[in-house]
Amino acid sequence: MSMAAAASIRKWALRSLIVIALVCAASLLWVDYQLDRFAGAGTAVVDPDGFGATTGPTAITNVHVLSGDGAEMLAGQTVVFDESGILAVGEAVDVPAGARVVDGSGLYLIPGLVDAHVHLKQSPNDLLVYVAAGVTGVREMSGSAEHLNWRDQINAGRLGPRMFVASEKLENWDWLAGHFQRWTRNRINVHRPGDAAGIVKSLAEEGFDAVKLGSMLDAGTYREVDRAASEAGMPLVGHLPVSMSLESLWASGQGELAHIEEIAKALDAEFGYFGNSNGDEYLAFVRKRSDDVAARLVENDIAVVSSLWLIESIATQKVAPAEVVATIELRYANPGLVEGTPLSRGWLPGHNAYEVAPEASDAERAAQKAYWTTFAAAHHILLRAMRDRGVRLMAGTDANTAGVVPGFSLHDELESLVDAGLSPAQALHAATSVPARRMGHASGKIAPGLRADMVLLRANPLQDIANTRSIQGVVLNGRHLDRPRLDAILASVEAANNQSRNIPL
Repeated sequence: MSMAAAASIRKWALRSLIVIALVCAASLLWVDYQLDRFAGAGTAVVDPDGFGATTGPTAITNVHVLSGDGAEMLAGQTVVFDESGILAVGEAVDVPAGARVVDGSGLYLIPGLVDAHVHLKQSPNDLLVYVAAGVTGVREMSGSAEHLNWRDQINAGRLGPRMFVASEKLENWDWLAGHFQRWTRNRINVHRPGDAAGIVKSLAEEGFDAVKLGSMLDAGTYREVDRAASEAGMPLVGHLPVSMSLESLWASGQGELAHIEEIAKALDAEFGYFGNSNGDEYLAFVRKRSDDVAARLVENDIAVVSSLWLIESIATQKVAPAEVVATIELRYANPGLVEGTPLSRGWLPGHNAYEVAPEASDAERAAQKAYWTTFAAAHHILLRAMRDRGVRLMAGTDANTAGVVPGFSLHDELESLVDAGLSPAQALHAATSVPARRMGHASGKIAPGLRADMVLLRANPLQDIANTRSIQGVVLNGRHLDRPRLDAILASVEAANNQSRNIPL
């Protein structure tokens, strides 16, 4: 080969490498853009400071107040509060001079609601939607540095629910996924069991409130993460890895399961996996095991988040997502998540994350609906057993999963819990005092000395849990937001979403 030919080959090889590098870089930038858009980063952001919450001493007079045990509404109460907390509650309470007075006649005051399982992603407007929906506390279950920043800003006065931020999910992934984390966002790859201690230590130093477990952890790594979290004094929350049995859970330090689904899946594995030919046998097995499982949850002080409405909705989302979309407050959900991207399916019919393929036969559609209906029935069985045994249940929605609108979905969840067997008082307990304690917050009840997070309703939720939707006002850390202010928040979020839509509703 001549020197000229060799030089020509080297030149073209170099050019080819440059082209390949540019294509790879462009591809990665495109991937990042699509993932950011799907997470809500492309949506116009509403200024959280523009809604003028009332501050200073305030008294709500002649109001019905949910009792400390959550069992009844106490009539003729006056509640005095300011930014320092609840100052007084009772029938014969003096209203401080100069205090703003809100007439509570015919109204009902409950503690602020808490959604025990949310995903804020890159959607800060969700913080405002939560407040407008009466949700004064959220537990972010796949946290980032951005979420920690939002938490700190809210603690410093930004309008939004108080936040508990768990880490991204810890999982084991193969070499490829482990080295290309942009393709596996919201996960931390624990390459080897020995890496667990350093990862947990780093999460504690960054300020996360808990360590989140994913489904894909091997048994050895799970034990090391468990040990490291215990040494760091961090709660261990999340999934039960598919490699682990319920017996392994009882022997661990994991104090919380992120869904009832974790138990239903573990029992499915014990059963030998059900299908449409043996669904009734699976449900009989769940009934047989449910009381013992609930007793072990109590014995080991393991709390369980519900996420029931989502599971119930999947049977319909599989075959008729338009029916679900028609029932939810879609206009307040981030359009990036709703519409999806070429990389991520969204919520809308034809591109729904759960929907079966368009070419699926009627028989396949019927089989999918039957399977998920059976799986939801298993959740109902487990929920009733946990109710009867006194398991610490927390109402959580998995918000921003397909069909699950931030804030509004918690009211859907409460209705699902009651329909499945909880009393309205038990459902409220699961959405107030239980998660407030898990967050370490002095709230969850209406009593002097506690944080002033409350929701003023037009109808009694103990008579009908759907009445939690009848919001007249919200008190957030002592700041009162009346109905016109809440309406202004929702109108602003809807306008921002409309500005950012590619697909009109």
